[in-house]
Amino acid sequence: MQPVLRAAVAVTALLAIANVAQAQGLLKRLADRAVEKVEQAAEKIAEDAINGLARPREETGVAEEAPAPRHDAPAATPTSVNPPPPATEARYIDSLKSPPDIEAKKAEYNKFGEVSCNDCEGGVELDGRPTFPFDEFSGKYNERARRAGSWPVGHTHRWQGKGSAGTLTVTSEERVEGFRCRRLEYRLERGGASANRPGLICFGLANSSSEVENWHEIY
Repeated sequence: MQPVLRAAVAVTALLAIANVAQAQGLLKRLADRAVEKVEQAAEKIAEDAINGLARPREETGVAEEAPAPRHDAPAATPTSVNPPPPATEARYIDSLKSPPDIEAKKAEYNKFGEVSCNDCEGGVELDGRPTFPFDEFSGKYNERARRAGSWPVGHTHRWQGKGSAGTLTVTSEERVEGFRCRRLEYRLERGGASANRPGLICFGLANSSSEVENWHEIY
């Protein structure tokens, strides 16, 4: 009898264990399915989120405006300042003119030097006109200017007229409108009175027909 009971108890225990194992297996399968569904749901949510971000904004009814083209202001450049053109130097001596006030002084000087003369043309001698001894400049065109151009600055030439004593002095040398020039002073003295006037000679070509530069009298 006891072996039968022990066998029955053993069978009962085995069935109980089998039922427990079966139940555990069922629970495990249910849990695995639940986890699988949760994972699938999570994957779907993540996929929808990604698709939603990647979808063009036009599909949502909001058109994305293209950025306005950028127009960079051109770099400021310094204002071009054209330098004034260099002063144009006179090409020919005949472009130099005697100022009106100089002509007035010259007329006064010549008037002061007038001397009556029976054997001169017009009956009047001009003491203000310098006289020179015969030399290499005698009889040449512009001989007075050539002589004065050959003298050193400060040199004084003297002459004696019919009624007045005269002097011609080279007072300075300077540039006048691009030309090398010399300033002169003419002076007459007679009976305690005197008269003077300025003079100017310049070196260069006389005009467009000239081929050789030389000293020329301006006034």
